[in-house]
Amino acid sequence: MMEYIFFDETLCARFIEFAHRLDVPCQQKQDDMGITVAVPEDLDDSVANSLETHYDLLLEEQAELTDETEPDQKHAAAICINLADGRPCTIRIEPAIMGRLMGCLSIEEIHALATTIARNVENPNDKPLCHT
Repeated sequence: MMEYIFFDETLCARFIEFAHRLDVPCQQKQDDMGITVAVPEDLDDSVANSLETHYDLLLEEQAELTDETEPDQKHAAAICINLADGRPCTIRIEPAIMGRLMGCLSIEEIHALATTIARNVENPNDKPLCHT
């Protein structure tokens, strides 16, 4: 499942409405981080691109809403992973860098990258790369 996160119920509802117009089923759940909408990963490329484009527009609206309602609020981005011993860990990332990452990688790929980096920090391997 591909997941999209929202921090505003109205924007989330607009995304779900758009997905339903494209005949894309959605699963919604809310937690302390926000509202997550999951859609199947095996979507037609044109449908997946339409969802991504619509999500990007809604994220821009979210940023504008935050700037208007909370001008002193700083933008933040993070990835939550579990360390090798099972402890949860939040990795803070500069929002501009996260935006660039999301422009070319899926959330799952970004999560996998962060997890791989954390595992290598926890268990360093000093062998030369040519010996892997």
